[in-house]
Amino acid sequence: MRAYLWMTLACAACADVAQPFDLDHARVMAVRVDPPAIGAGETAHIDALVTDSTITPRVAAATAVDIALPPEAAGFAALLVRTDDGWQLTAPDGAMLAAARAQAGLAADAPLIVALALTVTTLDGPLTATKTVAIGATAANPPAPAILLDGAAAPLTLTADLDAHLTVAAPLPDHDYRWFSSVGDLVGYTRDDARITPIGPGDGWIVVVDRDQAGGTAWTIAPAEVVAPARAR
Repeated sequence: MRAYLWMTLACAACADVAQPFDLDHARVMAVRVDPPAIGAGETAHIDALVTDSTITPRVAAATAVDIALPPEAAGFAALLVRTDDGWQLTAPDGAMLAAARAQAGLAADAPLIVALALTVTTLDGPLTATKTVAIGATAANPPAPAILLDGAAAPLTLTADLDAHLTVAAPLPDHDYRWFSSVGDLVGYTRDDARITPIGPGDGWIVVVDRDQAGGTAWTIAPAEVVAPARAR
């Protein structure tokens, strides 16, 4: 009897363990630098995609985010500012960039990779993340990924306990994809297609993040609804 009770309690505890795709646990899902690579004097905007126990995936408000530069980039501190529209980093001018490359032992045309350290305040406490930006190079973020439900670009309406498939429209083989959900359990959440077993009925969210090999990042936050099976309505 005691063994059975212990096993029951253990299984109940396991149910509370956050899954990597859960939207009801605090996490930084992605950080986007737009664009992810900038030339001398150009400016990039920095956003953090977060969620917490409010179960509301969102771009964190600028006032909830702090960003620090690594020691080797301390000379750029005046170029990293928080504005009413969010954080932005301006690349140094040509002379400063050339000096930074020389100090780092880089070739005259090599990009300077700067790691940004983010701290995001949420209802559940602070979260941390890192993101790199290439200074002295050119790159762009991918477009926001389009979500298909069972192959259709329709509203995300699912039926409780009935498996469905989420896919990215026109996925690219060299991109990395990551799914998140508050309306069901996911299998294959690190692929461009995933299987979802809805729970509910109720409303919630499905999120997909797209990352390319050049540091580009994009995401889509989509509302989702789970309805009861027809026989239960």
